[in-house]
Amino acid sequence: MLMDVQDQNWQHFCANHMQDWYGIWTRYSPQGEVLESFQSLRSFRCNPQQTEIYQVNRYKYADGRTQEKHWQYNPGIIKSFFFEQGGVVAAEKQLEPNLPFVVEFLFQHEQLRNSAIAVYNQSGSLSRTASVREDATGFPSQYWSGELNLLPERHINGNWQGTSMTMTPDLQVSTAISTQQQFSREGNQSVFFPDEISLFYPEKICIGESFTILANWLVAPSYLQQMSVKYDESGALLGVTLELLHKLETEG
Repeated sequence: MLMDVQDQNWQHFCANHMQDWYGIWTRYSPQGEVLESFQSLRSFRCNPQQTEIYQVNRYKYADGRTQEKHWQYNPGIIKSFFFEQGGVVAAEKQLEPNLPFVVEFLFQHEQLRNSAIAVYNQSGSLSRTASVREDATGFPSQYWSGELNLLPERHINGNWQGTSMTMTPDLQVSTAISTQQQFSREGNQSVFFPDEISLFYPEKICIGESFTILANWLVAPSYLQQMSVKYDESGALLGVTLELLHKLETEG
């Protein structure tokens, strides 16, 4: 019997993220200025039966303050979309008027994770973006840089091909299909975080206009992960998509 899609989503969470993730959390204004940056530790554990997950976030701020937050999950209350590969999208299924709106794209590769986050206020305007760079091997990371400032531009050129799969709001995952990426982001604003992480988003969102929010991470010069969310004119989530792309060598 096929695994229930909710159980499958839950198992992808358990299989990929039950570790301590040491990182740097940086928040930016809509104009791209660094608002704050602090150390973070996001810890995930599950019980032996894998029926509950416990999350503890610990933050250490520049002024010496510390903060700790706790969450507990079971398969019935989890709202995020978990791909078998490790990628995660946290997004609401419906855009609600006069309420804040947050989208988090969480990329994973081996012992590394990073999040690209867009936060909108009650009026649908972008209030901030954030980047969380994490390493399960400890802090400071041997992979992530200590750079905080955004980059003015980033160019990803060449012929990129790979696979694409989409998950519907009810957690149905499509068969992977071949895809070719051109990286055209017309109509969206761009944020280029340090360490090859990019976010593309509309400056304002509202019911009555469809929109797409997208992020990608250039893991290596020839390997890129990309995720996106699409909403229709009614503010309903159409689906979340994961693309795994490899750069083809050019003949010359």
